[in-house]
Amino acid sequence: MKKFLNIFLLLMLFWGVNCAQADMVKQNIQFIYINGSNSNDESAKEAYVKGFNDMHKQMKKVFESDEFIYQNLLQNGKYSINDKEEILFWGFNSKQELDVIKNNLAEAKKSSPLFAQTVRNILAHCMHDAIWIQREYNMQKIINQLQRDVLAAHNRGEKVVLLGHSAGSFVTYEYLVHKLKAFNADRVTGNHDNKYTCVDALVQSGMGFQLATDRFQKNPNEKQFQDGYKNLDKYTEAVCAPDNTVMGVINFGSPLSLFYSSQVSRSRDNSAAYQFYFLKYLQENDIFFLTVNFSDDPVGFPVGRNISKDDIEMEFNTTLDPEGKGFVYNYSKVRSTGMFATAHFAYWKHAKRFAKTVRDAYKKGYNNFYSVYE
Repeated sequence: MKKFLNIFLLLMLFWGVNCAQADMVKQNIQFIYINGSNSNDESAKEAYVKGFNDMHKQMKKVFESDEFIYQNLLQNGKYSINDKEEILFWGFNSKQELDVIKNNLAEAKKSSPLFAQTVRNILAHCMHDAIWIQREYNMQKIINQLQRDVLAAHNRGEKVVLLGHSAGSFVTYEYLVHKLKAFNADRVTGNHDNKYTCVDALVQSGMGFQLATDRFQKNPNEKQFQDGYKNLDKYTEAVCAPDNTVMGVINFGSPLSLFYSSQVSRSRDNSAAYQFYFLKYLQENDIFFLTVNFSDDPVGFPVGRNISKDDIEMEFNTTLDPEGKGFVYNYSKVRSTGMFATAHFAYWKHAKRFAKTVRDAYKKGYNNFYSVYE
């Protein structure tokens, strides 16, 4: 009997060890890098691919070796960053329009002074893509492409972190606005169903329209509105971001606050309510949103005063989830060490420096948002 009992105890111990090991099976985090304005040709794509590859190696190394990030973002080894990055290169989408501008500039050379030609070329290459992608039709194509990448990672059992350079930061921001289930449909229905959905589901169901300022306008046709509401769950499942998949956003070299000043200002206008629900969703779903610019990058614009959980609760007279770990933070205090004129494209050239800056931004951002004093 004693021998049988010993065997039984050994088997139970073996089973317990295996269960513990199973619980410790790591989940992967896929970093998805999104390009900004460029010359929209093969050489530009190759430069981004190489640059993001160099950057990702440093990001993975720095993140996984930092104790604070290991404990919080990687949850003490539960998560591991994929060795290989993914790249969403959307430059070819606007190539045809940029080629037309280049041809027009070539014609203008015959009568324009050299300085004017230089300024026009800079504006064409740096600003064209930023303006092109802000058109709703163009942006929707890109964020739907990003949605496919996010869903593919989700179906593999992976989490994602989105990294947007320059105009790529518009894509990460719009993806969250369009795809996160941060919108309570009760706000437009007057019901008390507490049904959360995303803006794209509201639009595609026919319940309303998204205005250019990212505000939502209810469909005045009551029948179409009610029909859309009946099918809202179906659209939410089909077009919104999957739950618990997006872990965070890192925007860099970002002029987001310049092009989206009304959306990121937190002013008391009609969009203030959605801004609150957006911030609330990030906080409650443990999603971080970082803006990290080199201080000498002329295109990188800070997004304003860093806010804390207490600030949001005071401004909107509410209480956020005490268990939530999401936060927003802007950190633009570190120089690239390169020349001022090249700082906007120096993030992968100085990849190690940038990765350490992002690491510091994550730690400072978390501590600032939750008033943790170092």
